[in-house]
Amino acid sequence: MASALNELMKVLSEGRASPLMGDREPAQQLLEQVYRERAHGAAHHRSRYQWRANLQKGEDKASYAGIITAPNAESGPYQGTSLVWFPSAKGSLLVLVVGTEGFGADQELLGRPGHARRLRALGRVHGSRLWVKPDLLDLHFKIAESQWSQWPELDAARKQYEPYIYAATFVRDETADRALVEDLLDFFLTEHGTPLTGTFGGRWLKTLERLRQRIFEPIDERAVKVALKERRFVVLEGPPGTGKTRLARQVAGDHSSVIQFHPARTYEDFVVGLYPRPTKDGLAFEVRPGDLLKANRSAESGKTDHVLVIDEINRADLARVLGEAIFLFEPGEPNRSVALPHTPEGYPERFSLSPRLQILATRNTADRTIARMDVAIRRRFSFFTVWPDARPIEKQGDALALECFSDCLDVFAEYADDEVLKLIPGHAYFLDVVDSITGRTARIASRMRHELLPLLKDYLSERICGAADREVAALIDRIEARLVPVE
Repeated sequence: MASALNELMKVLSEGRASPLMGDREPAQQLLEQVYRERAHGAAHHRSRYQWRANLQKGEDKASYAGIITAPNAESGPYQGTSLVWFPSAKGSLLVLVVGTEGFGADQELLGRPGHARRLRALGRVHGSRLWVKPDLLDLHFKIAESQWSQWPELDAARKQYEPYIYAATFVRDETADRALVEDLLDFFLTEHGTPLTGTFGGRWLKTLERLRQRIFEPIDERAVKVALKERRFVVLEGPPGTGKTRLARQVAGDHSSVIQFHPARTYEDFVVGLYPRPTKDGLAFEVRPGDLLKANRSAESGKTDHVLVIDEINRADLARVLGEAIFLFEPGEPNRSVALPHTPEGYPERFSLSPRLQILATRNTADRTIARMDVAIRRRFSFFTVWPDARPIEKQGDALALECFSDCLDVFAEYADDEVLKLIPGHAYFLDVVDSITGRTARIASRMRHELLPLLKDYLSERICGAADREVAALIDRIEARLVPVE
């Protein structure tokens, strides 16, 4: 006997050609069967939903069928979110949509960053086949014509429901589109507090892990190396403790030099400068090459590429530090040159960057005391975001560290907006460390107590967590409760 989901997929793929068109009761029964299959152990949640269908045969009718959240009247306009399909000539548009009476009790759900974040991650998991509205709470948003052209013959549904649709995918094939339909269905149910049971519950847990990996994409070291080779100027940016500096030095290899930017760093330090030098006749000035000229000389004289690693690149005033040298940071034009204000001995009058010189920088996105990189400088670099990574913690094998790390990731992913998400503590705060001098291993619990918790508390005291303040405070309480007293 075919499962209810198999029957539903067949109906979605057939669209207006389905035998269900014109008969609402079979469609309602099918939707309820799909629900019972996936949540048979949560029968008491049944009262949270109702099944509606208005499948009219005319193409000028806005036919639909779907799962509506309660409480709402059994017919007519409704409030809150729903999972609905709109049949087309061949296939159906499966959507998450708000009732024409407004958000109702689901306004908080749609306003929570994690809801939209997981939806977008779901789209990335399925090759961008899921469209998601930029702002889920914007009921004045109009979907682009180029998007509607991918969803054919839905004029009636568009006219009546366009402002209320906040996620959509077109279902054409009952086999190829099945996984996305299942994920969208499970997303809708779990977001409304209905636990999936049996094999469906296990499947959804695996899907959630895939979504987390899409929200916090693991850095691909090979991709960084390729970009560095092709683009030459690359920035690794991300929250504190994500291993940006370690990764930069690892990618750079042996043929590299490392410097760090800070507010006192000057043009004279980085490019070229005049420095006083005492002589027997008094005081003289000599021209000294800066870090950029030295690294460039190493690239010119060597047989392999030379990588200049700039740690914390945004802590300096880049426009002042780079000066006219910014003109040279153009990946596709290696023959550019500039006249420097002073020429060090042994250097040509006009300075150009060697094709073998590469620059790999790091940038801490949580540092709010420094300005953003201006557009003219930013466009010259290729950027990679380095997010917290569970793999080192899993390899470490400490259950407490993994539990606290997962809790931290989930809180920031669910409640932090895009700017606050850049503050999320990295995996380094949950890792044991070995003292390079004594060789003694530091206790993980001690590190979380004296490094992680002070960081989170500082975020709260500085009032930079926005709407996530309350949840970050609760996270602090949970981590403190898990930590045993340090001996």
